[in-house]
Amino acid sequence: MASPRRSTELRPRGQDGAALVKRIAGGDESALATLYDTTCGLVFGLLLRMLGSSETAEQVLAAVYQEVWEQAARYDDEREKPMTWLITMAHRCAVTRLRADRRSQPVQASLGLARRPLATEANTDEITSGGQRFVQSAFAELSPVQQQIIELAYFSGLRQNEIAALLSLSLQSVQTGMCAALSKLRESLESYQLHPA
Repeated sequence: MASPRRSTELRPRGQDGAALVKRIAGGDESALATLYDTTCGLVFGLLLRMLGSSETAEQVLAAVYQEVWEQAARYDDEREKPMTWLITMAHRCAVTRLRADRRSQPVQASLGLARRPLATEANTDEITSGGQRFVQSAFAELSPVQQQIIELAYFSGLRQNEIAALLSLSLQSVQTGMCAALSKLRESLESYQLHPA
């Protein structure tokens, strides 16, 4: 796989993302580069939020787009939008990394995790700050409880029963809060359309 280029801006509207993924499935490396250029800021912002380290986020970012390359043929545009598919893949890669890190070095969960800054290291690229702004804006639309649930589930890798115990909520409250939060975030992500290079 060719190394995708890095753009210095996020361009959220334009090209049909499903068609782009189909081109990737056909082995079109330029389509992968276009996807990377138009989405890596957002994906990196999410990974940095989840992982707390720009170095780790960069490593997982590479894994995400490698998986895009390998899994594009399995994408079904009738089931989900391209950005939802991509963000789901990024989340899965990040949670896998979080759990692997937790096994090798146990991490104590606390409510402090839910209030950590958007990034723990200085931004080194304009695209990173653009992706972070988008993530921060979408996240700010959630209620405080929804933010805590999403932080702990998706940015810290905790399971729903662990979140319920940590926040002194019923499992059903956590499930309902997560469902509502994900619905709001999905609307934001689905409004983020791909734009040609």
